[in-house]
Amino acid sequence: MKKMNLRLKAIDLVLKTLVCTTATLILSAAHAATDDSGKGGDIVEDYRKPVSDIVELHYPIEPDKPYKQRRNTNGFMLSIGYENVLFNQYLSAIDFTTPYSDMFGSSEIQVYKVEANYKFNFSLGSLMAGMGLGYGTLSSVGSGTMHSIEISKYSASLSYVMDALANEPYVAPYVTAGLMQLDLKETSETDSQSGSIQMAMFYQAGLLVQLNWLDDAVSRKALMDYGLQNTYADLFISHYEPSSSPDDPNTGTGWNLGAGLRLEF
Repeated sequence: MKKMNLRLKAIDLVLKTLVCTTATLILSAAHAATDDSGKGGDIVEDYRKPVSDIVELHYPIEPDKPYKQRRNTNGFMLSIGYENVLFNQYLSAIDFTTPYSDMFGSSEIQVYKVEANYKFNFSLGSLMAGMGLGYGTLSSVGSGTMHSIEISKYSASLSYVMDALANEPYVAPYVTAGLMQLDLKETSETDSQSGSIQMAMFYQAGLLVQLNWLDDAVSRKALMDYGLQNTYADLFISHYEPSSSPDDPNTGTGWNLGAGLRLEF
């Protein structure tokens, strides 16, 4: 019995030795293969690629600097306002004989408008290109008969603003010239007419009065948080030219008074 046990132990030892030797050879071969394939440089790849060759630098806004020094070359201006429009040469679009004064007396149409302007700043001030929308309506029974008129205004304009005369634009004069199209609807008790007036010129001149000084702390916070450079009160006069088409009602005006609020970013 003791001899059988010794024989079995010897066999087990030989088998274990063979298994260990074989495993060692396999692992060595695998490691050698890995090293050989790594020599070609294909085993490790860097998939990181630069997103762009452009490096952007963001400079913080410096609220302590005056407007003339801190403003950028490009900016935007948004505005809301109204103008009192009087079509003093207008004849009814319904009968082509009744003048504006007989229908509405001396009442003016309050045209409310919104505008958005791109702003290019340079050493002598700024140039602006903008688009605008306006709407106004007026009703009256002054002639003994109910009349109403409704206008929608679509405009494109160019402006020059003198906002670089001093370090802060406390008062900035400006002039504007543009093209407008009016959609007009006139209604009486018995009839109604509507249509579009062909393109016509309009002009505007005014003063932008800076309001930042009313609350300096709020103005600084708005500049830091939203990039709001200036808040202005807008006081202006405007003039409408009549359409060049003889078939259109005469929507020319004298000088109209208007006011609004402008935000510069």
